[in-house]
Amino acid sequence: MIHKGPPKRGHRIVIGDRRISFFIALLGMLLLAPGALFATPASATDGPYVQMDGKDRWAARWVEPSDGGQQVRSESVAVGQQVTVREVEKLPAFEVRLRAPASPAPDETPLSSSTPLLVVADTHGEYEILARLLRKQGVIDDRLHWTFGTGHLAFLGDVFDRGAHQTEILWLIYELEAEAAAAGGAVHLLLGNHEAMVLRGDARYLNPKYVQTAQAFGAPAYSELFGPQTLLGQWLSSKPAVLKLGDLLLLHGGISPELVDRDLSLGEINATVRGVLDGTLDADRELPTFVMKSSGPLWYRGYFPMDDAPPKATQVDVDAALRHFGVEKILVGHTIVPAVTPLYGGKVIAVQVYPHFDEKTEAAVMEAALRIDGAWYRARVDGSREPLPDNASPSR
Repeated sequence: MIHKGPPKRGHRIVIGDRRISFFIALLGMLLLAPGALFATPASATDGPYVQMDGKDRWAARWVEPSDGGQQVRSESVAVGQQVTVREVEKLPAFEVRLRAPASPAPDETPLSSSTPLLVVADTHGEYEILARLLRKQGVIDDRLHWTFGTGHLAFLGDVFDRGAHQTEILWLIYELEAEAAAAGGAVHLLLGNHEAMVLRGDARYLNPKYVQTAQAFGAPAYSELFGPQTLLGQWLSSKPAVLKLGDLLLLHGGISPELVDRDLSLGEINATVRGVLDGTLDADRELPTFVMKSSGPLWYRGYFPMDDAPPKATQVDVDAALRHFGVEKILVGHTIVPAVTPLYGGKVIAVQVYPHFDEKTEAAVMEAALRIDGAWYRARVDGSREPLPDNASPSR
């Protein structure tokens, strides 16, 4: 199914001396009831969802069409066995080999600037467009297997919400982690504000398909399908909110001056987010409240002008954040830009080009940030690449 582009509502972001009006689903949905913009058949397929059932045995469940409605199919599975993620449109089905529960991901991973790195931001359930970009950029093949060798692939959060294929994206990332590691490469998934919302029971932006899935399983809320006793829930809770990858800092929203003033380390930030998401930390305490709110790494938008207001962050603020974490650049998603855009003298790279199909041409639109041999490029969904400009000023 081709989406004709995201719904539109005016939101002006200014980069350099250009004034760009964005009309995007992310903002339009703030004013609309959940699910109002997405129509999904009641017979939609979803899954698998893997529930841990004892030490070594798990149960995998799928929602499948049945006589115009839905039925639940279950299988008993174990570590080392494979489960099938069904085909979507022209994308093939693929197998996922289940692994033991994940340990917390590292806060810092060494990476040479000569190692190929592709950074993808908010995918929001747009599986077909993501897969097309990864294939055209040489990261996966036509069967969705890893072909990026010793390269690294990073996702800056917001796999969840809006689109109808977030489950498939999660399993693809999960499987590519193992395939990349076997080839000497790596896949990094960071948490965004929408992961935090869904895992904490905020379903306002869910595609109706996932509300139907929860109902089919008899779950009181969709978040129950990602609880601590589920494979994907435990895996997601092991992921960081902020990752130092070589000389880069990767995260969803951004680093606020307030976060730097608090002298928070990567470990403190990631432990706080994980504690809130797995329920081991009281979210109402002062530090969790700060980290999970608008000045925290999942929600901060201070690098971007909003409407007629200039960016909140100054060059001094950005330089202080770089020094605090010992990095050269910060890469973020969360806020939509028309193209992958360097800001603050190239020290911040804005990555989120919202995945959609153009209304007029029906061509897929999405970009990622690509580093090869130290040089940065805009990597487009059609396979083309454009050298990234040195800078675009964040001010008007």
